[in-house]
Amino acid sequence: MPKNGMEELREDRRAAVEAGLVHYQMVADEKDRLTKELAATKSDLAATKVVVEAQVAQLNEMESRIASMQLIRDQAVADRAKYETLFASFQAILRTFAIPAIPLIKGNSDEEIPDHGDNS
Repeated sequence: MPKNGMEELREDRRAAVEAGLVHYQMVADEKDRLTKELAATKSDLAATKVVVEAQVAQLNEMESRIASMQLIRDQAVADRAKYETLFASFQAILRTFAIPAIPLIKGNSDEEIPDHGDNS
């Protein structure tokens, strides 16, 4: 009485069954390996997505800061233009009234202060 039916098969059929079993086991082994590789790839993809999201958030923050700094710069340029206009107006007034470009108030030194003789 045969135990697994292999004794009843001809030698060529037995070889075909063994080759089929070997091939099946090879495919099953490759499937297991690819399943592990897929899991590792999914894990790497998830980690990469986290990194990309963090970099996108950082990029958005930097773009916001750049926009703020540009507004500050634009305001400073506008203020400077106002001051330049103001100073140009003063200069035009000074030229119009022919005011010399010398100090209008002279400083006092000790020699210029008269001594009134009050040496008490």
